[in-house]
Amino acid sequence: MYAGFMLQKALKAQILDKSSISFVHTAQPSAKLRSSKLPLIGFALCTLGLVLGILLTVTPLTRLPDGVVHLHSALGTLLVNVGGWLPKNLELLSDPVNALASAAWVEFFLLLGLVTLCYGLAAWLVARQTEARDQHLLRSFIWVGTLLAGGIYVCTPAMLSHDILVYAGYGRVLAIYHANPYFVPSAAFPHDPFTAINFWANTVSIYGPIWIYICGLFSQFVPSTPTSYVLAFRLFALVIHLLNSWLVGRILQQMGRAPRTVTLGMLLYAWNPLMLLESSLGGHNDILMILFVLLGVLLAARTEQRGQVLHIRGYLPPIVALTLAVLVKFTALPILAACLLFLVCKTLRPTDDSARTFQQLRRNWRPALLLLVWSVSAILLLVLALYGPFWFGHTLTDILAGFKHSPSALYNENSFMHSTVVWLHEQPARIFPLTLLTYRPFWDMLTYLGPALCLILGAYKLWLTPTTKNFVLIALIALIPVLLAAPWFFSWYVSWIVSLAVVSLPVRSSRIQTAVLAFTLTFSVSVLLTYLFTNNYQPFHTWAYLVSAITIMPPTCAFFLMLVLWQPAHKYTRGDIKQC
Repeated sequence: MYAGFMLQKALKAQILDKSSISFVHTAQPSAKLRSSKLPLIGFALCTLGLVLGILLTVTPLTRLPDGVVHLHSALGTLLVNVGGWLPKNLELLSDPVNALASAAWVEFFLLLGLVTLCYGLAAWLVARQTEARDQHLLRSFIWVGTLLAGGIYVCTPAMLSHDILVYAGYGRVLAIYHANPYFVPSAAFPHDPFTAINFWANTVSIYGPIWIYICGLFSQFVPSTPTSYVLAFRLFALVIHLLNSWLVGRILQQMGRAPRTVTLGMLLYAWNPLMLLESSLGGHNDILMILFVLLGVLLAARTEQRGQVLHIRGYLPPIVALTLAVLVKFTALPILAACLLFLVCKTLRPTDDSARTFQQLRRNWRPALLLLVWSVSAILLLVLALYGPFWFGHTLTDILAGFKHSPSALYNENSFMHSTVVWLHEQPARIFPLTLLTYRPFWDMLTYLGPALCLILGAYKLWLTPTTKNFVLIALIALIPVLLAAPWFFSWYVSWIVSLAVVSLPVRSSRIQTAVLAFTLTFSVSVLLTYLFTNNYQPFHTWAYLVSAITIMPPTCAFFLMLVLWQPAHKYTRGDIKQC
């Protein structure tokens, strides 16, 4: 709770661009020198606390029971020994086996709370920083902290998610057995060492071809041991995480944000506990998808700044980048749709003083239609070029069957649907109105209609103010219904909206943007509790219907709290108050 308070304090103190608040104090030079050094010292301590907290989480992570795979790493063993003094049994449960797991989970989340506290305090210090000359030093601390924390998780001999083993299975089907992972499951090769430890060995891939090619590349060169694959995918994810952190800074710079805003955005992304955990420890492909999303946003901002939206060399690069994101994971589709809306609206109203009338629409509809034709053509060409080698020789029915029979299309996990199914299963009688919430088509309909409605409302916002920042905000809002309504949900999905929220800075000028940022950052912390349910931690394995409430209530409260507490920004200069 204190970490969330510090994050909210950082949001309130974040008055970071030309439309933000700045206080100019008159003080003695020595006082200024002391006041500028204190935040730097505090930030250095936050960096130390972040790295130390993550280092100590390695020990409880390795104490969690894992019946799938055991990793062996000499450096990992050294990291485990650092926290060897942590108690193995907190006497919370009478059963000795569950007592050990209980102690490990408690210690892990307490240490993760320390990491979150350092994260929130560092954000607050950056938001209050007034000296522009210190930004490069602060960013150096950010890079060092990210590299050390991520490196620790890369070498950790434990796993919270086994998705890397699934990736390895798809890659080996392609590279080792020269089969098509979209039509041939890993189970077709029972002698393969990864088939027995792959939970989804009987299912074909639903990931995009870019990710399948990367998995195949790893399988071509990485030794055929689980430890080797885990280290390779984790190291790859850490490199992508560092690139994403750099892209966040470049986007904010391209949008003309103040140096302090750039530093804060990089911090909020790079040090986010969820992002560190799901990239360097989980190795999830969502991090690569985010890379292309951020690249698309950067190209869109550059196109807008240069006034090249009406030129094909201006609007095609962001479309291509976002299409590549979809070809990693198709959940980037709402972001691509929001970008198309932005480009069309910007074409219809090329300048800020363009009339918002039907005459303006009639005048510019031809360039907008041409933009859509070229953009859709580029999207289709990319899809056919990358999917074509896998789809050639197969019917449309066979192609769609792979998507329809995937676990995410058939089952439910960590969602409102899952909570309803589990709760009704424990009730002696069926409650008819609630049984509707157990039907998969109902939630699928909400998953599609929610983003569609957000994009329709967002189209009007973009028509009024077609800017890159509004495009990012609308894409962010369109993804939130997907996370809330999707029957199949895991913690690393929240990384999608974290990446978009941090490039929306500053948010102080808008009540909605401030509330959405608070929702996103709080959600990135509370969603980690899903691991307690997916790993059957006592007593939560008997209270599985609470998973949605426990993870959604904190960000929802943060959202409404910021809606209530939000105040418009003012600018203070030499004692004169000016309304921004």
